[in-house]
Amino acid sequence: MIKLIAVDLDGTLLDGENRVDDRNIRALQRALDMGIYVVPATGRCMGVFPQELTSLIGLRYAVTENGALIWNYQWEREWRRMGLPRGKAGEILRMAEGESARAEENPANAVEFQVYAEVFIHGQAYADIRSLEGIEATPLGRNFIRYFTENHNFVVGLCGQETLLDAAEKVNLYFPDAADGAGVRSRLEQDPMIKTASSICGNVEVTAAGVEKGAALWELAQQLGIGRREILAFGDNENDLGMFAAAGTAVAMGNARERVRQAAGHVTGTNDEAGVAAFLEKYVI
Repeated sequence: MIKLIAVDLDGTLLDGENRVDDRNIRALQRALDMGIYVVPATGRCMGVFPQELTSLIGLRYAVTENGALIWNYQWEREWRRMGLPRGKAGEILRMAEGESARAEENPANAVEFQVYAEVFIHGQAYADIRSLEGIEATPLGRNFIRYFTENHNFVVGLCGQETLLDAAEKVNLYFPDAADGAGVRSRLEQDPMIKTASSICGNVEVTAAGVEKGAALWELAQQLGIGRREILAFGDNENDLGMFAAAGTAVAMGNARERVRQAAGHVTGTNDEAGVAAFLEKYVI
């Protein structure tokens, strides 16, 4: 008997246009109507959740920001939050900005170093207003542009907003050149106070050490009196592996990375084929 369904968003519940298929919504609503907890488990913050998902009737909890913040819909407040160490968000932003500045000063670089940064603070997304300059030409594509320009709070000089940044739970860095992202991640991984992950090609997600989806999901499940065998999890990328370990049934999307497919007990259709709904309709609802 499945009592909790944990579902990743990007690349899993959301299709290639960052939309939620009506079939997925109907399947999740049916599960909720049956008394099953449906828990979005994502790297996103609450402020950039798709409206189709938040309109589900009976949604109680969400594991957000790779587990840094668990949201309680019933209370309309944070259920549990784990912020970055004080000063760390600003340090990460300044490091990324410094790498970009050094690249611009070096004409030998064939490809200019680029980075787009967002910071999650109490479930809301913040970015520097300068990030919008020339964003229409970014090679990251229109889905990224739509995501980054909608539902964000844009401020002037984000790196210098120390009071704001000291309240951060997570920093996301997006690199058009995946090699740049790999280099920055390699540097960040040397810091024992933080944890890095990735959910799409070329991005680096930074939270406090010990923060991950699986730990947050298991913490929530224990509070609800739900055992591991009663948890079903859907995912497609590296930051879903911990969640798979916390679930009795792990389902990888057809579009998932090979490492994720191998870690799952089942593989369903792709995110463009409403693979979440297809599995639920066959085995759960």
